[in-house]
Amino acid sequence: MKSKTTAYLLWFFLGWLSAHRFYLGKTGSGILYLFTVQLLGVGWIIDLFILGGMVDRYNALYGGGRNVNTNTNMNNIVVNIPSQGQNNNPDVHQQLQKMAELKEKGHLTEEEYNAQKSKLLS
Repeated sequence: MKSKTTAYLLWFFLGWLSAHRFYLGKTGSGILYLFTVQLLGVGWIIDLFILGGMVDRYNALYGGGRNVNTNTNMNNIVVNIPSQGQNNNPDVHQQLQKMAELKEKGHLTEEEYNAQKSKLLS
């Protein structure tokens, strides 16, 4: 988990070296910023406003554990669906219980729960 405080301190004190971008694993843009003097200073100012979101995205992708609101849908749900031709009959009741637990924990929205439920029951 990366810290916003650390990222902003790096931005403020070592931003001219792109330390905050390297800290967040943005090596390519860090090198670009380094060799263009932070895009002539404009990039350093822009990073003031987007750095918090960059830390959140990094933590969502690599930090794990915390629910972070990003623009991508991170709720991938896998329901055991037997492939055609197999004679698997999964316990529908158990799967419904698991999905209800996910909904209660906030991992599934009401719409996602209903969509998965209708797939399961059809």
